[in-house]
Amino acid sequence: MPFPARMIFPLAWLTICALYKRQWALAAALFFSFLGDVMGWQNELIPQIGFFALAQILYIIIFSLLMPPRTTWSKPVQLSLLALVASVYATAVFWIFPRVEDSFIVCGIAVYALLLLGMFFAAARHRNVFLIIGATLFVVSDFVLGTHLFVERLPHSKLCIMIPYYLGQLLLYCGTLRLAALTSCSCSCSSRCRDGRSQ
Repeated sequence: MPFPARMIFPLAWLTICALYKRQWALAAALFFSFLGDVMGWQNELIPQIGFFALAQILYIIIFSLLMPPRTTWSKPVQLSLLALVASVYATAVFWIFPRVEDSFIVCGIAVYALLLLGMFFAAARHRNVFLIIGATLFVVSDFVLGTHLFVERLPHSKLCIMIPYYLGQLLLYCGTLRLAALTSCSCSCSSRCRDGRSQ
């Protein structure tokens, strides 16, 4: 198989691992990322953006609703994270968006960038080093990809894009499993406490 085709398999493997762990939302996020990789291999940009957008929505749901932070950062830290998100989005607006000729693609990228940075903020609110580094690498990978596609061709682009992308996905996977373990442990401890009080 050609090299780009072989690059889609790590996400398929992570999806199967998430299904084995019964982490359905995580498996769905990884599967949509896998489909985004397939579309990227076939040079279908709009479907690629759409599938990755669905993956980011699922990640946001996981980190905000299904597994909300047990302990959050202080308000100054959270404001600093929001400022970082705003600065990265502003950089994309001035660095990448003006180079995109198709207005429909610009709108898609603008929405996707908001979702990507929303995922980063949702992940970074957790005091989990896997999620923080994983989300950061995901953002870096997509920023490099946008620069390569629309601003200027970068040397060694595959390595610069795919290494942080796959490492970021792997760390998000590990961080989510860690959150799931902490959540189940907390629920079991709470049930034991309730049972002890009832007795």
